[in-house]
Amino acid sequence: MGSSNDHAESDLPKKLGGKAMPSSGSPTVRRRRAGKILRALREQSGKDANDAADALEVTSSTIYRMELGRVGIKPRDVQALVEVYGVDDADLIEELVRLARDGRKRGWWARYSDTISPPYATYIGLEQDASSLSLYDGLIINGLLQTREYAKHTFDYQLGQSRRYMAERIDLRMERQQRLRSDLKIWNVIDEAAIRRVLGGPKVMIDQLRNLLELGSLPNVHLQVLPFDGGAYPGMLSSFTILGFGELDGDVDPGYRHPDVVYIEGHNGDVYEEGEDVQPFHEIFGNLRSAALDPGRSLEFIEQQAERLKAL
Repeated sequence: MGSSNDHAESDLPKKLGGKAMPSSGSPTVRRRRAGKILRALREQSGKDANDAADALEVTSSTIYRMELGRVGIKPRDVQALVEVYGVDDADLIEELVRLARDGRKRGWWARYSDTISPPYATYIGLEQDASSLSLYDGLIINGLLQTREYAKHTFDYQLGQSRRYMAERIDLRMERQQRLRSDLKIWNVIDEAAIRRVLGGPKVMIDQLRNLLELGSLPNVHLQVLPFDGGAYPGMLSSFTILGFGELDGDVDPGYRHPDVVYIEGHNGDVYEEGEDVQPFHEIFGNLRSAALDPGRSLEFIEQQAERLKAL
């Protein structure tokens, strides 16, 4: 996990010219930001994870989880760590304490904690602060674009799940969709298979396709259909989401932009890619966009599929 001092310094916030504004945004992003700064401070000081663990009386693996933003950091832990790292910048310490405090708050999605895994909860927290989402979906319509009835039928294949579990997951999905009417930019490449696969019967699917047409008319939502007749495309074997972030208001480093994150949901667990591992996904998504129908023709294709089902 170690890195050069040059890299550590590049992760540190710039010197503030005055007092920092209060932090805002989802607790997930604040927690990850605090962890990133603390890791940079530790590496710059020459301390290792064991030194930090001794100061907090925890294990080194706990320190790594804190630095990755996977667990919250207590404000008093921040005070102990900056002392070990020899940090005396009062503004930086104050903002780290604020980030730690904000990172321990519960997001609105916490009330669904009984039905979502910690990795998925992390994704929702990141989604709440994202400024853009680049989505590729190969089998079913993305949850952000689903109608409630269509969403119900995506659980038909999940055997053994209680009605309460399914109802809460659907409610969560519907609540996430509130961001569609905000400044969130969405670019969704949808495989033709997801458009043609009829879930819940023709009426449910027609309503779902009509919903896509309505959402595709929004200025912040762009839909492209990846047609069957183009053959195979790089990256088409797995659905994924690239989350992009704008500047975070009130951050310790004015103009700071959270690094892009790739999220891949799988049967064997959720996977996150960050740093240099994100760039290949940007390239893959660019290739998928180039191979797909343009947004105008895509909406026409979706309309034609809805009309075809209506005629059945």
